[in-house]
Amino acid sequence: MEGGGLGIDPKILIGNVISFTVLLLILKRYAYRPFLTVLEKRRRKIAEGVTKAEEAEKSLVKIRALGEEMRAAGEKKAKELAAQAEMKAKDRAGAILAQAESEKQKIIDAARMAMEKEGMREKERLSQEALDLALAVSEKFLAQKITKEQDKKLIEQLAAKL
Repeated sequence: MEGGGLGIDPKILIGNVISFTVLLLILKRYAYRPFLTVLEKRRRKIAEGVTKAEEAEKSLVKIRALGEEMRAAGEKKAKELAAQAEMKAKDRAGAILAQAESEKQKIIDAARMAMEKEGMREKERLSQEALDLALAVSEKFLAQKITKEQDKKLIEQLAAKL
């Protein structure tokens, strides 16, 4: 044992340092670099995933806003259609009421005409009855003084005048 009291052999120490340095260079070249490459690829994938997640979140916010706009537009359109339908219904109801009023007026006019015709017929009937009654009364008075022939002429003349 040459190197002193610690029991360190300089040849072994130099051999160990050289072995450790060679091992370190081999590991650096064949293990550390591939390990760093794998770590870098993973870091990029994670960064890519975060970017895509942020983009997806932004897209989701836009889609929600668009959905809300579409819902609001749909509600507005539905309200407009309901208002239009209500206006059409009111117009239709007005037309129906006008038609009903017209029909009512026609029925009233027809009833008036029928009443007038019936009144005329009744007048004629009453007039005929009055004439018949007058003839019957005049026949009784004139039967004593006028002949049948003269009575017939008188009736024809009265009928012609009426």
